[in-house]
Formats: sequence, structure tokens, C-alpha cells
Amino acid sequence: MSYYNISSNIDNAHVLWLEKVGYDGANKKMIARIAYALHDVVYFNMKKPNWSNVVRYMFEQEGNPMNINVNGYYSTIRKILKDIDVIRYKGKTLKRGKNWDRFFDADTPWDWFYTCTNSGGYGTIVK
Repeated sequence: MSYYNISSNIDNAHVLWLEKVGYDGANKKMIARIAYALHDVVYFNMKKPNWSNVVRYMFEQEGNPMNINVNGYYSTIRKILKDIDVIRYKGKTLKRGKNWDRFFDADTPWDWFYTCTNSGGYGTIVK
């Protein structure tokens, strides 16, 4: 699975969301925003592959480098991606889960899982 399969036709998070979103858009819009950073940090082992570096890299790619404490920032999205097994942890290091390729496949819409949009947030596979 190549990152360029998803990026060849999609140039930003808004377009990614429009192309991939299912029926529960609130969390999936945030997932689309972080998808490229997640892919780059984990797939290419850029930086140390952990959630804090994924969020920092997302801000850098958006032209907003921030030295912020990212603990808790986008934690609902991290939990959803863990719940649907897109990411896994080995110790404190992020690894690709069994649904990694499915998640990043440009031809697969994101209707195979749904997310709860409450503050606790969770993701469930429906297909």
C-alpha cells in the first residue's frame, strides 16, 4: 500500500473528508485532518512514531508549527483509530494495525466503520 495511492487524487483534508466520509462526519473530518501526518510518521518512521509527534507533524504540515503540549489533543481520534485497529501500540510506539491498508486505500470509502461523536468517542467496524 502506497501513501501516493491516497494522495494522488486528494490534496487536502477537506477533499479527503469529502471523498472518504461515511454518515458520521464530525469525527471523520478530524480523522481526515490528521490522516497524512499519521501516515508519514508511522509508515515512514519519521520522528519517533507516537501520537504527540503525529499531532505536531500535522500542525507543521499545515504551516502552524506549535510547541504545545499535545497530551489529550485529538485523543478521541487516537482512541477511534485504535478501536478500529488502524493503529496499535507496541509499548509507547505507534504501529500499523490490521486495518491500516484498508484505511489508507484511496478506493475504499470510510463507511466500513462508524464513530461516536460524544466526548468519549469510539469507533466500531460495521462491515
